[in-house]
Amino acid sequence: GKHLTSVPEDIAPDVTDLYLNDNDITRIRQSDFNDKYPDLVYLFLYHNDIASIESGCFNGTILEMLDLDWNKLTSIPDLHEVSNTLTGLNLISNEITTITFDELSYLTKLTGLYLNDN
Repeated sequence: GKHLTSVPEDIAPDVTDLYLNDNDITRIRQSDFNDKYPDLVYLFLYHNDIASIESGCFNGTILEMLDLDWNKLTSIPDLHEVSNTLTGLNLISNEITTITFDELSYLTKLTGLYLNDN
């Protein structure tokens, strides 16, 4: 990692696979991804310090895989904006203690969900 504390702003707009793993990112804001990366399919954010993800921050992407393993999330993030495309969600080794049906039921394309070690 590069010890990034936030998502950089100089990412190519046509990126499809984005690896921001092994950094010190603490939160994902709407301005980080919102309507910036229309071709973004795979986003790897594992091994960071992410404790919050703002609702609607993946608007305008076609995200299929979101890897948030080894972070500090205490709940499932709101991912309504990618419910039509997201097939994989990795949340291994976070701090999630409870999950409600409503937090996941709208993710109708989801085929892989990993919640080990929470």
